[in-house]
Amino acid sequence: MSVLHQAVRVLIFVDWGCAVVLVAMAGRLAFLRAGELPEWRGLLTLRRPLASELSKEFHAYNRQFIRLMLALPLVLAVGAFLFWLDSVVGVSSDG
Repeated sequence: MSVLHQAVRVLIFVDWGCAVVLVAMAGRLAFLRAGELPEWRGLLTLRRPLASELSKEFHAYNRQFIRLMLALPLVLAVGAFLFWLDSVVGVSSDG
């Protein structure tokens, strides 16, 4: 196994570790966001809270959550690219 192949394998491991951390952070932010929602008004109420009724913490958690959800597909795409690169490097180093 070549050094390049081993380096790609390490990068794959690091990338998927980052993906796990991003999912854990998104779960944490989802729970924090839910804690900042105004009190439930009732089962038959269709009215949603206005943006001015939501706290500044909710908006901050929402912005962070959106950034994490945008970063997660990027990290997964990099992981897919590294898997492809691993197969290319693995095939070329076997011969």
